[in-house]
Amino acid sequence: MNERKESTTSIILEYVRVIVLTVIATFIFLQFVQISRVNGSSMENTYFQNNIVLIDKVFYKHSQPKRNDIIIVDYDDGLDDTLIIKRVVAVGGNHLDIKNNEVYINGKKIKENYIKENMNTEDLSIDIPKGKVFVMGDNRNHSLDSRKLGYFDFDNDVIGKVFFKIPL
Repeated sequence: MNERKESTTSIILEYVRVIVLTVIATFIFLQFVQISRVNGSSMENTYFQNNIVLIDKVFYKHSQPKRNDIIIVDYDDGLDDTLIIKRVVAVGGNHLDIKNNEVYINGKKIKENYIKENMNTEDLSIDIPKGKVFVMGDNRNHSLDSRKLGYFDFDNDVIGKVFFKIPL
């Protein structure tokens, strides 16, 4: 009977140890990674409504943003802080032109084989200051992005870079 009690105690302690280690590992993981759900159609055909993505919210912030990074931006709409998922189109130091529905960076037309459909937008010419990013959704005709909101501050507005989409 005593061996059985020790065995039961040992099993319970092992379960408690596994649960505690899992909680600690999850807490540490969530300090570096954020889990987010895509809301809206602005990134179709790359990401769709309700896709779940993992965001590097620590290491990316210690690097420089690059064109084509998919990032999460904290956009303050005046009511709530809203997280939006967008593609980096231009970074600090770039000159961006949108002419005749085509995007040019520093005078060169960029190839955008990821956009959902041909863009129909107003012409724009803007210099992106250092430390800022200009972002747009891949579904350009249905995206609230830097064309209306302006560029975003990399340090203050960017939450992190999407590094993984969880398959559904």
